[in-house]
Formats: sequence, structure tokens, C-alpha cells
Amino acid sequence: MKIARTFTIDYHLYQELRKKPNQSRIVERSIRRYLNADEDFSVSEINTIPLLSIVMEREDTPRQIKLLIQDYLTSV
Repeated sequence: MKIARTFTIDYHLYQELRKKPNQSRIVERSIRRYLNADEDFSVSEINTIPLLSIVMEREDTPRQIKLLIQDYLTSV
């Protein structure tokens, strides 16, 4: 059973959330994670493209890897 509730959040957070599909699911998962005190972070939760973009911007990433990532990002 689902129930609708109204809560306040920062405007910036609202702006980011409204761009996402299935906002209720995102909020529900976030609350469940918070209530379960699941502070563990898993890289598998990050989408591939943002993760590759971060790796590509790092100074310690080898040039060859950066070229492969750039090739991949331009092909998707």
C-alpha cells in the first residue's frame, strides 16, 4: 500500500529530482537506505557514463585509458 505525504526539501535538491523519472521510487529508496543505516557506498550504484567521466578527468588516469573512455563516451 502506498501513501502520499508532503515534506520539504532544499530547492536545489528539488531541481535535480524533478529531472529524474520515477521520483517517488528515488525518494523511497533513499529513505529506506537512510532508515536501514546503510552507510556503505557501492560503486555499482553509479551509472557507467558519470563514472567514466569522473575517471577520465582524473590526473592519474593513464592517457591510453582516457582515449578509450573518450571513444566510448562519444559512441554512446
